[in-house]
Amino acid sequence: MSWPALVLWALIPLVAISRGPAALYATSVAGAFMSLQMLPGDGLSMNLLPQTVFAAALVGKIALRRGNLLRAAEAALDPARLGLFTAFIVFSILTAILLPRLFAGLIEVIPVAGADLTGASVLTPRSGNITQTAYMLVSYFTAVAIAVIGSRRDVRQYYLQALLWGGLAIVATGIVDLAAYHAGASALLDPFRTASYTLLTDVEAEGAKRVVGFTPEASSYGGLSVGAAASILFLRPLYRAGGQRLLATATMLGLLVMGALSTSATAYAGSAVLGCVYLFDLARRLLDRQAFGRDALGWEIGILVIAALIACAVVALAPGKVAPAFDVLDKVVFNKTESYSYYQRSLWTHTGWLAFLDSGGLGVGLGSVRTSNWSVSILASTGVFGGLLLFGFIAQKLLQSTSHLSREDAAFAIGVKLSLAPALVMTELSGTIPDIGFAAAAALGLLSATAPASAGRLWIRRRRPLNLPNPPVRRPAGA
Repeated sequence: MSWPALVLWALIPLVAISRGPAALYATSVAGAFMSLQMLPGDGLSMNLLPQTVFAAALVGKIALRRGNLLRAAEAALDPARLGLFTAFIVFSILTAILLPRLFAGLIEVIPVAGADLTGASVLTPRSGNITQTAYMLVSYFTAVAIAVIGSRRDVRQYYLQALLWGGLAIVATGIVDLAAYHAGASALLDPFRTASYTLLTDVEAEGAKRVVGFTPEASSYGGLSVGAAASILFLRPLYRAGGQRLLATATMLGLLVMGALSTSATAYAGSAVLGCVYLFDLARRLLDRQAFGRDALGWEIGILVIAALIACAVVALAPGKVAPAFDVLDKVVFNKTESYSYYQRSLWTHTGWLAFLDSGGLGVGLGSVRTSNWSVSILASTGVFGGLLLFGFIAQKLLQSTSHLSREDAAFAIGVKLSLAPALVMTELSGTIPDIGFAAAAALGLLSATAPASAGRLWIRRRRPLNLPNPPVRRPAGA
């Protein structure tokens, strides 16, 4: 176990017993350390990442607060909040146990864990069924825990701060990676790169270093950067005016720059979606006179116009300066199909899709198959029924009404929804495992916290007064 892992293990009990939002902040920062193994020993097929450990500590801290277990059960069983996610978790656990044994030796898959990811092997129960189920459970309990406390205004402010802490950590690790590479000191970062999967950390594109931060590869870092930038961008009006909002803007811009320097096709696709969603949100705020944050529209539009004019001027007057950027874009996006990475990832997805078909739509079990497409991963793992449950839950949260919320709370919910769009697209393009991760789980938990109570939940609350003692009977005067 490397020294950074020892330091993080020492911090976990401290943040778990501390008062306030330290556990949430630490979990957000830990997301930048995606290539750090937290388990002792070398050559382990299982990887335990820092954010998973800190998320478990955060869940435990919330669960131990008085009354939160009952609130968690209520949220988990409420169809309007987390009911569909709960049903998916129960069903996916059954698939991890039963389906690898039911179809053992009958279907070919690319396993989640394995040294050779270029060829298929026959399905059999593997350690991936256990580890992937554990990761998915951590994400599920994260969503439940955040749903329990997410309706509080102070928690939402803590969440906004956690986004800043996480974004700054991502930018800082990218700068360290870039500086260490150009200084010829990349070996100094080896203690942060101890995970057992393949690490592509010193790769160039058109002569430029692909920034990976403390993640396994450029696509992981680029997607992480753009996803964090999207969260801050769409929630930026909710930051306090002045220094906090300026810091949020600077962090967001830094994340977008780092995403571009990763030269990842996934990050570029996510950035394009981010731009489209931002323009949609801009138009929405222009048309809605009651929209939260409408007072800053003039500044936003002015900055966009100036940026567009500068970009056009640079392209027209100094095309040689931007030619390398277009060469990189052409290579990593438009000629992506000619790369070995594209061939390998297409093989994973194709094999996973065939496994889904060969199983008759039942799937081959959670953690049994690796793909490079998140939807195919869910279908291949949990089948049609599991896909309907999980996709239905996400659609339910995205389409959830905000009419019952106050103006500020509605703006928060809309911002969380919009921030999920780029993240979901990037996961769809390159997601190799079914786990939705901490960031998406926290966002879905926050949306679940703002959901209106279902009819069943209201029925439970109406019945509670029946258990109270009968009020005394007032006799008429003179009786």
